[in-house]
This record gives sequence, C-alpha cells and structure tokens, in this order.
Amino acid sequence: MAGKYGSRNTEGKHRISPDDPVAISLLKDEHHVFRKLFDEAEEADPARLVEIARELCMRLTVHMAIEEEILYPALKPVIGDDEVNEGIVEHQSGKRIIAELEQLNGDEELFASKIHVLGEETVHHIDEEDEDLFEDAIAAHREDRIDLDELGETLRSRQAQLYDEIMATGETGRTREAQPDEVERT
Repeated sequence: MAGKYGSRNTEGKHRISPDDPVAISLLKDEHHVFRKLFDEAEEADPARLVEIARELCMRLTVHMAIEEEILYPALKPVIGDDEVNEGIVEHQSGKRIIAELEQLNGDEELFASKIHVLGEETVHHIDEEDEDLFEDAIAAHREDRIDLDELGETLRSRQAQLYDEIMATGETGRTREAQPDEVERT
C-alpha cells in the first residue's frame, strides 16, 4: 500500500532521477522515508505510533539541521532568499510540534493528532522543496553556479555525524540551525 503520501514518491518531481545531483538524491530519499512513515502512522496501533513518532522526530531533526546548516546557506546566494526563508519558517513550525511530541509518552489524547498535523505540514514542505527549491537548485547546478554533488557529500557527512551523535548520547549535540528571528530581521 502506497498510502496518501507515499504514492507521491513515484510521481513527477518527487521521484529520484538517475541524473539528480548527490544533494538532491540524498534529500529526496529522506523525503520518501518521511512520506512512508507518515502513511504508516495513519494506520498504526498506539504502541507502533509511539515508535514511528520517535523515528520521525529524530529523522526530521537531523534532516532540518543539515538543510539549515549546509543546503540553505549554499543556495541562498544562488537562488535567492524567498524559497530558503520560507523553508526556514516551515521548519520552525515543525520543530515546535517535534518539541511537543518529545515531551509526550503516547497515551495523551492529542498525540495522534499532533503526528497527523506534523505529517500534513511536513509533506506540504517537502513537496514544495521537491517541486520548487530543488528544481531551482538543479538548474543552478547545471549552469555551474553551485556544485550539488560536492554539497551532497558534505550533507551526507554531516548527517552521519549527527546520527552518530544521537547513537552515542541520545541528542544531536550542537547544531548551527537557523533561528526564527533571522528571517524576521531581513
């Protein structure tokens, strides 16, 4: 069963193309995982829902960190501020829900609803990235204005570092994520 979100993984600009640069392939692959997990969450029993929520919170935290630390700053001077700033603001909304979920144990009345809303917001965000931000980035890559293969290796390395940190300590450690007021000052 592909589900409400997962079916998008094989459609249009959400597909991973053989000629996608490393950065785009890496991030789209993560997007595919998110869509599948959110689909699974819709049908999960309470115990499995808690497991899915924990995995989503961890994966989304790492994903947002590498985008905000590496991808977004590299793209901003190449494709402009608008799409990047919108992504940062959308991340802030997701981070608020993740912070709430991390304080819950799964038997709260609104637990499933919080995951559902996180799914709606996340899928909206990643769909826009696939369809707009990544397409603009690929165009810039083809015009030699940015090297998304090299950037992809940097993303992959930082992603591995953050996952190693989580395995060792249970936390991502210090990140250089964008702060909400950074966007408001521009």
